[in-house]
Amino acid sequence: MWEDISVNYVLEKLREKGRDLAAENSMNYVPDKLKEWLMVVVNFGGSLIGKVDEMFPPKTREEQLRRWLQVATPFIISAVVLLLCICCSRCGGGREVKMMKAPGGRSKRMPRHVFEGNPKSYFRGLRGKPV
Repeated sequence: MWEDISVNYVLEKLREKGRDLAAENSMNYVPDKLKEWLMVVVNFGGSLIGKVDEMFPPKTREEQLRRWLQVATPFIISAVVLLLCICCSRCGGGREVKMMKAPGGRSKRMPRHVFEGNPKSYFRGLRGKPV
């Protein structure tokens, strides 16, 4: 419901804007908006470069970056190792899980370690009894 209201509202506003613009103005509307957006991007880039120059003056930039790299190296290495551990655990750690046909007349496959861990519990669950 809210999506319909907001979409209809936006469409109505766009129709009003289209009526307000003359034919020649509507042809210039998109390029003008693109120029405004480009100016925002250019200003942002300039301010970002200014901040970098403020934090790392050109005279001492190399020494400061080298120092930051020395301080950050242990954290970077820790992050890489942590990411590798997370990725390996999600992929199964390179180990393949052994599968078996589910007992009890089912035509499914299940991990073998689940059944071998507690077969009694598996059959209770199969018959609908609480574990």
